[in-house]
Amino acid sequence: MKAIDKIKEHLKKIPEGETFTTNSLRHLASVDNIRQILNRLIKKGEIRRIARGVFVKAKHVPRVGEILPLVREIIEMVAKATGEIIAIHGAEAARQLQLTTQMPMHLMLYTSGNTREVKIKNQSVLLKHVSPSKLIAPGTIAGTVISALLYLGREQVSLETLKKIQNQLSNEEFDSVLKEVNHMPAWMANIFYYFQKGQSYE
Repeated sequence: MKAIDKIKEHLKKIPEGETFTTNSLRHLASVDNIRQILNRLIKKGEIRRIARGVFVKAKHVPRVGEILPLVREIIEMVAKATGEIIAIHGAEAARQLQLTTQMPMHLMLYTSGNTREVKIKNQSVLLKHVSPSKLIAPGTIAGTVISALLYLGREQVSLETLKKIQNQLSNEEFDSVLKEVNHMPAWMANIFYYFQKGQSYE
């Protein structure tokens, strides 16, 4: 069976609207061959490239047009394809925890990879490079809290800030944050120390 037939057969098993990566096809053909075949299928409108190494099987709905997966699902596939860590941006984390009322102008995420823009149909997602030290417990409640506090900075984080966060989380969720104290920057760990002791913080 020719490489293109193998790849088409493989794609038939993928539900419409779902993503896949070039890596998932490497057992079917050479890298160059896969690239050529996918470019051919893109021109025919059978698939769409949504990021480097990440594609989606086209799904068309009458009177609606092309339907793409949720942005979150696509970003997860980008991370899987590249091996990078992608996590919530501090501004969005702070908004979700009601520590700020500011709405980010654009969808932004932190990444351990290169800073770049990923275009998903009519929406652009900015992936901003940050050091691994700022990607603590990505994809978790604890990671969201730490990202928000890093974004606000030591001058805007107080014991009252931690109390506000605690009131929004379950005991189990807040305990998961406390378990990450050893990975926090010193200033943040210090505030959590005084918070747990019930002491004032200077």
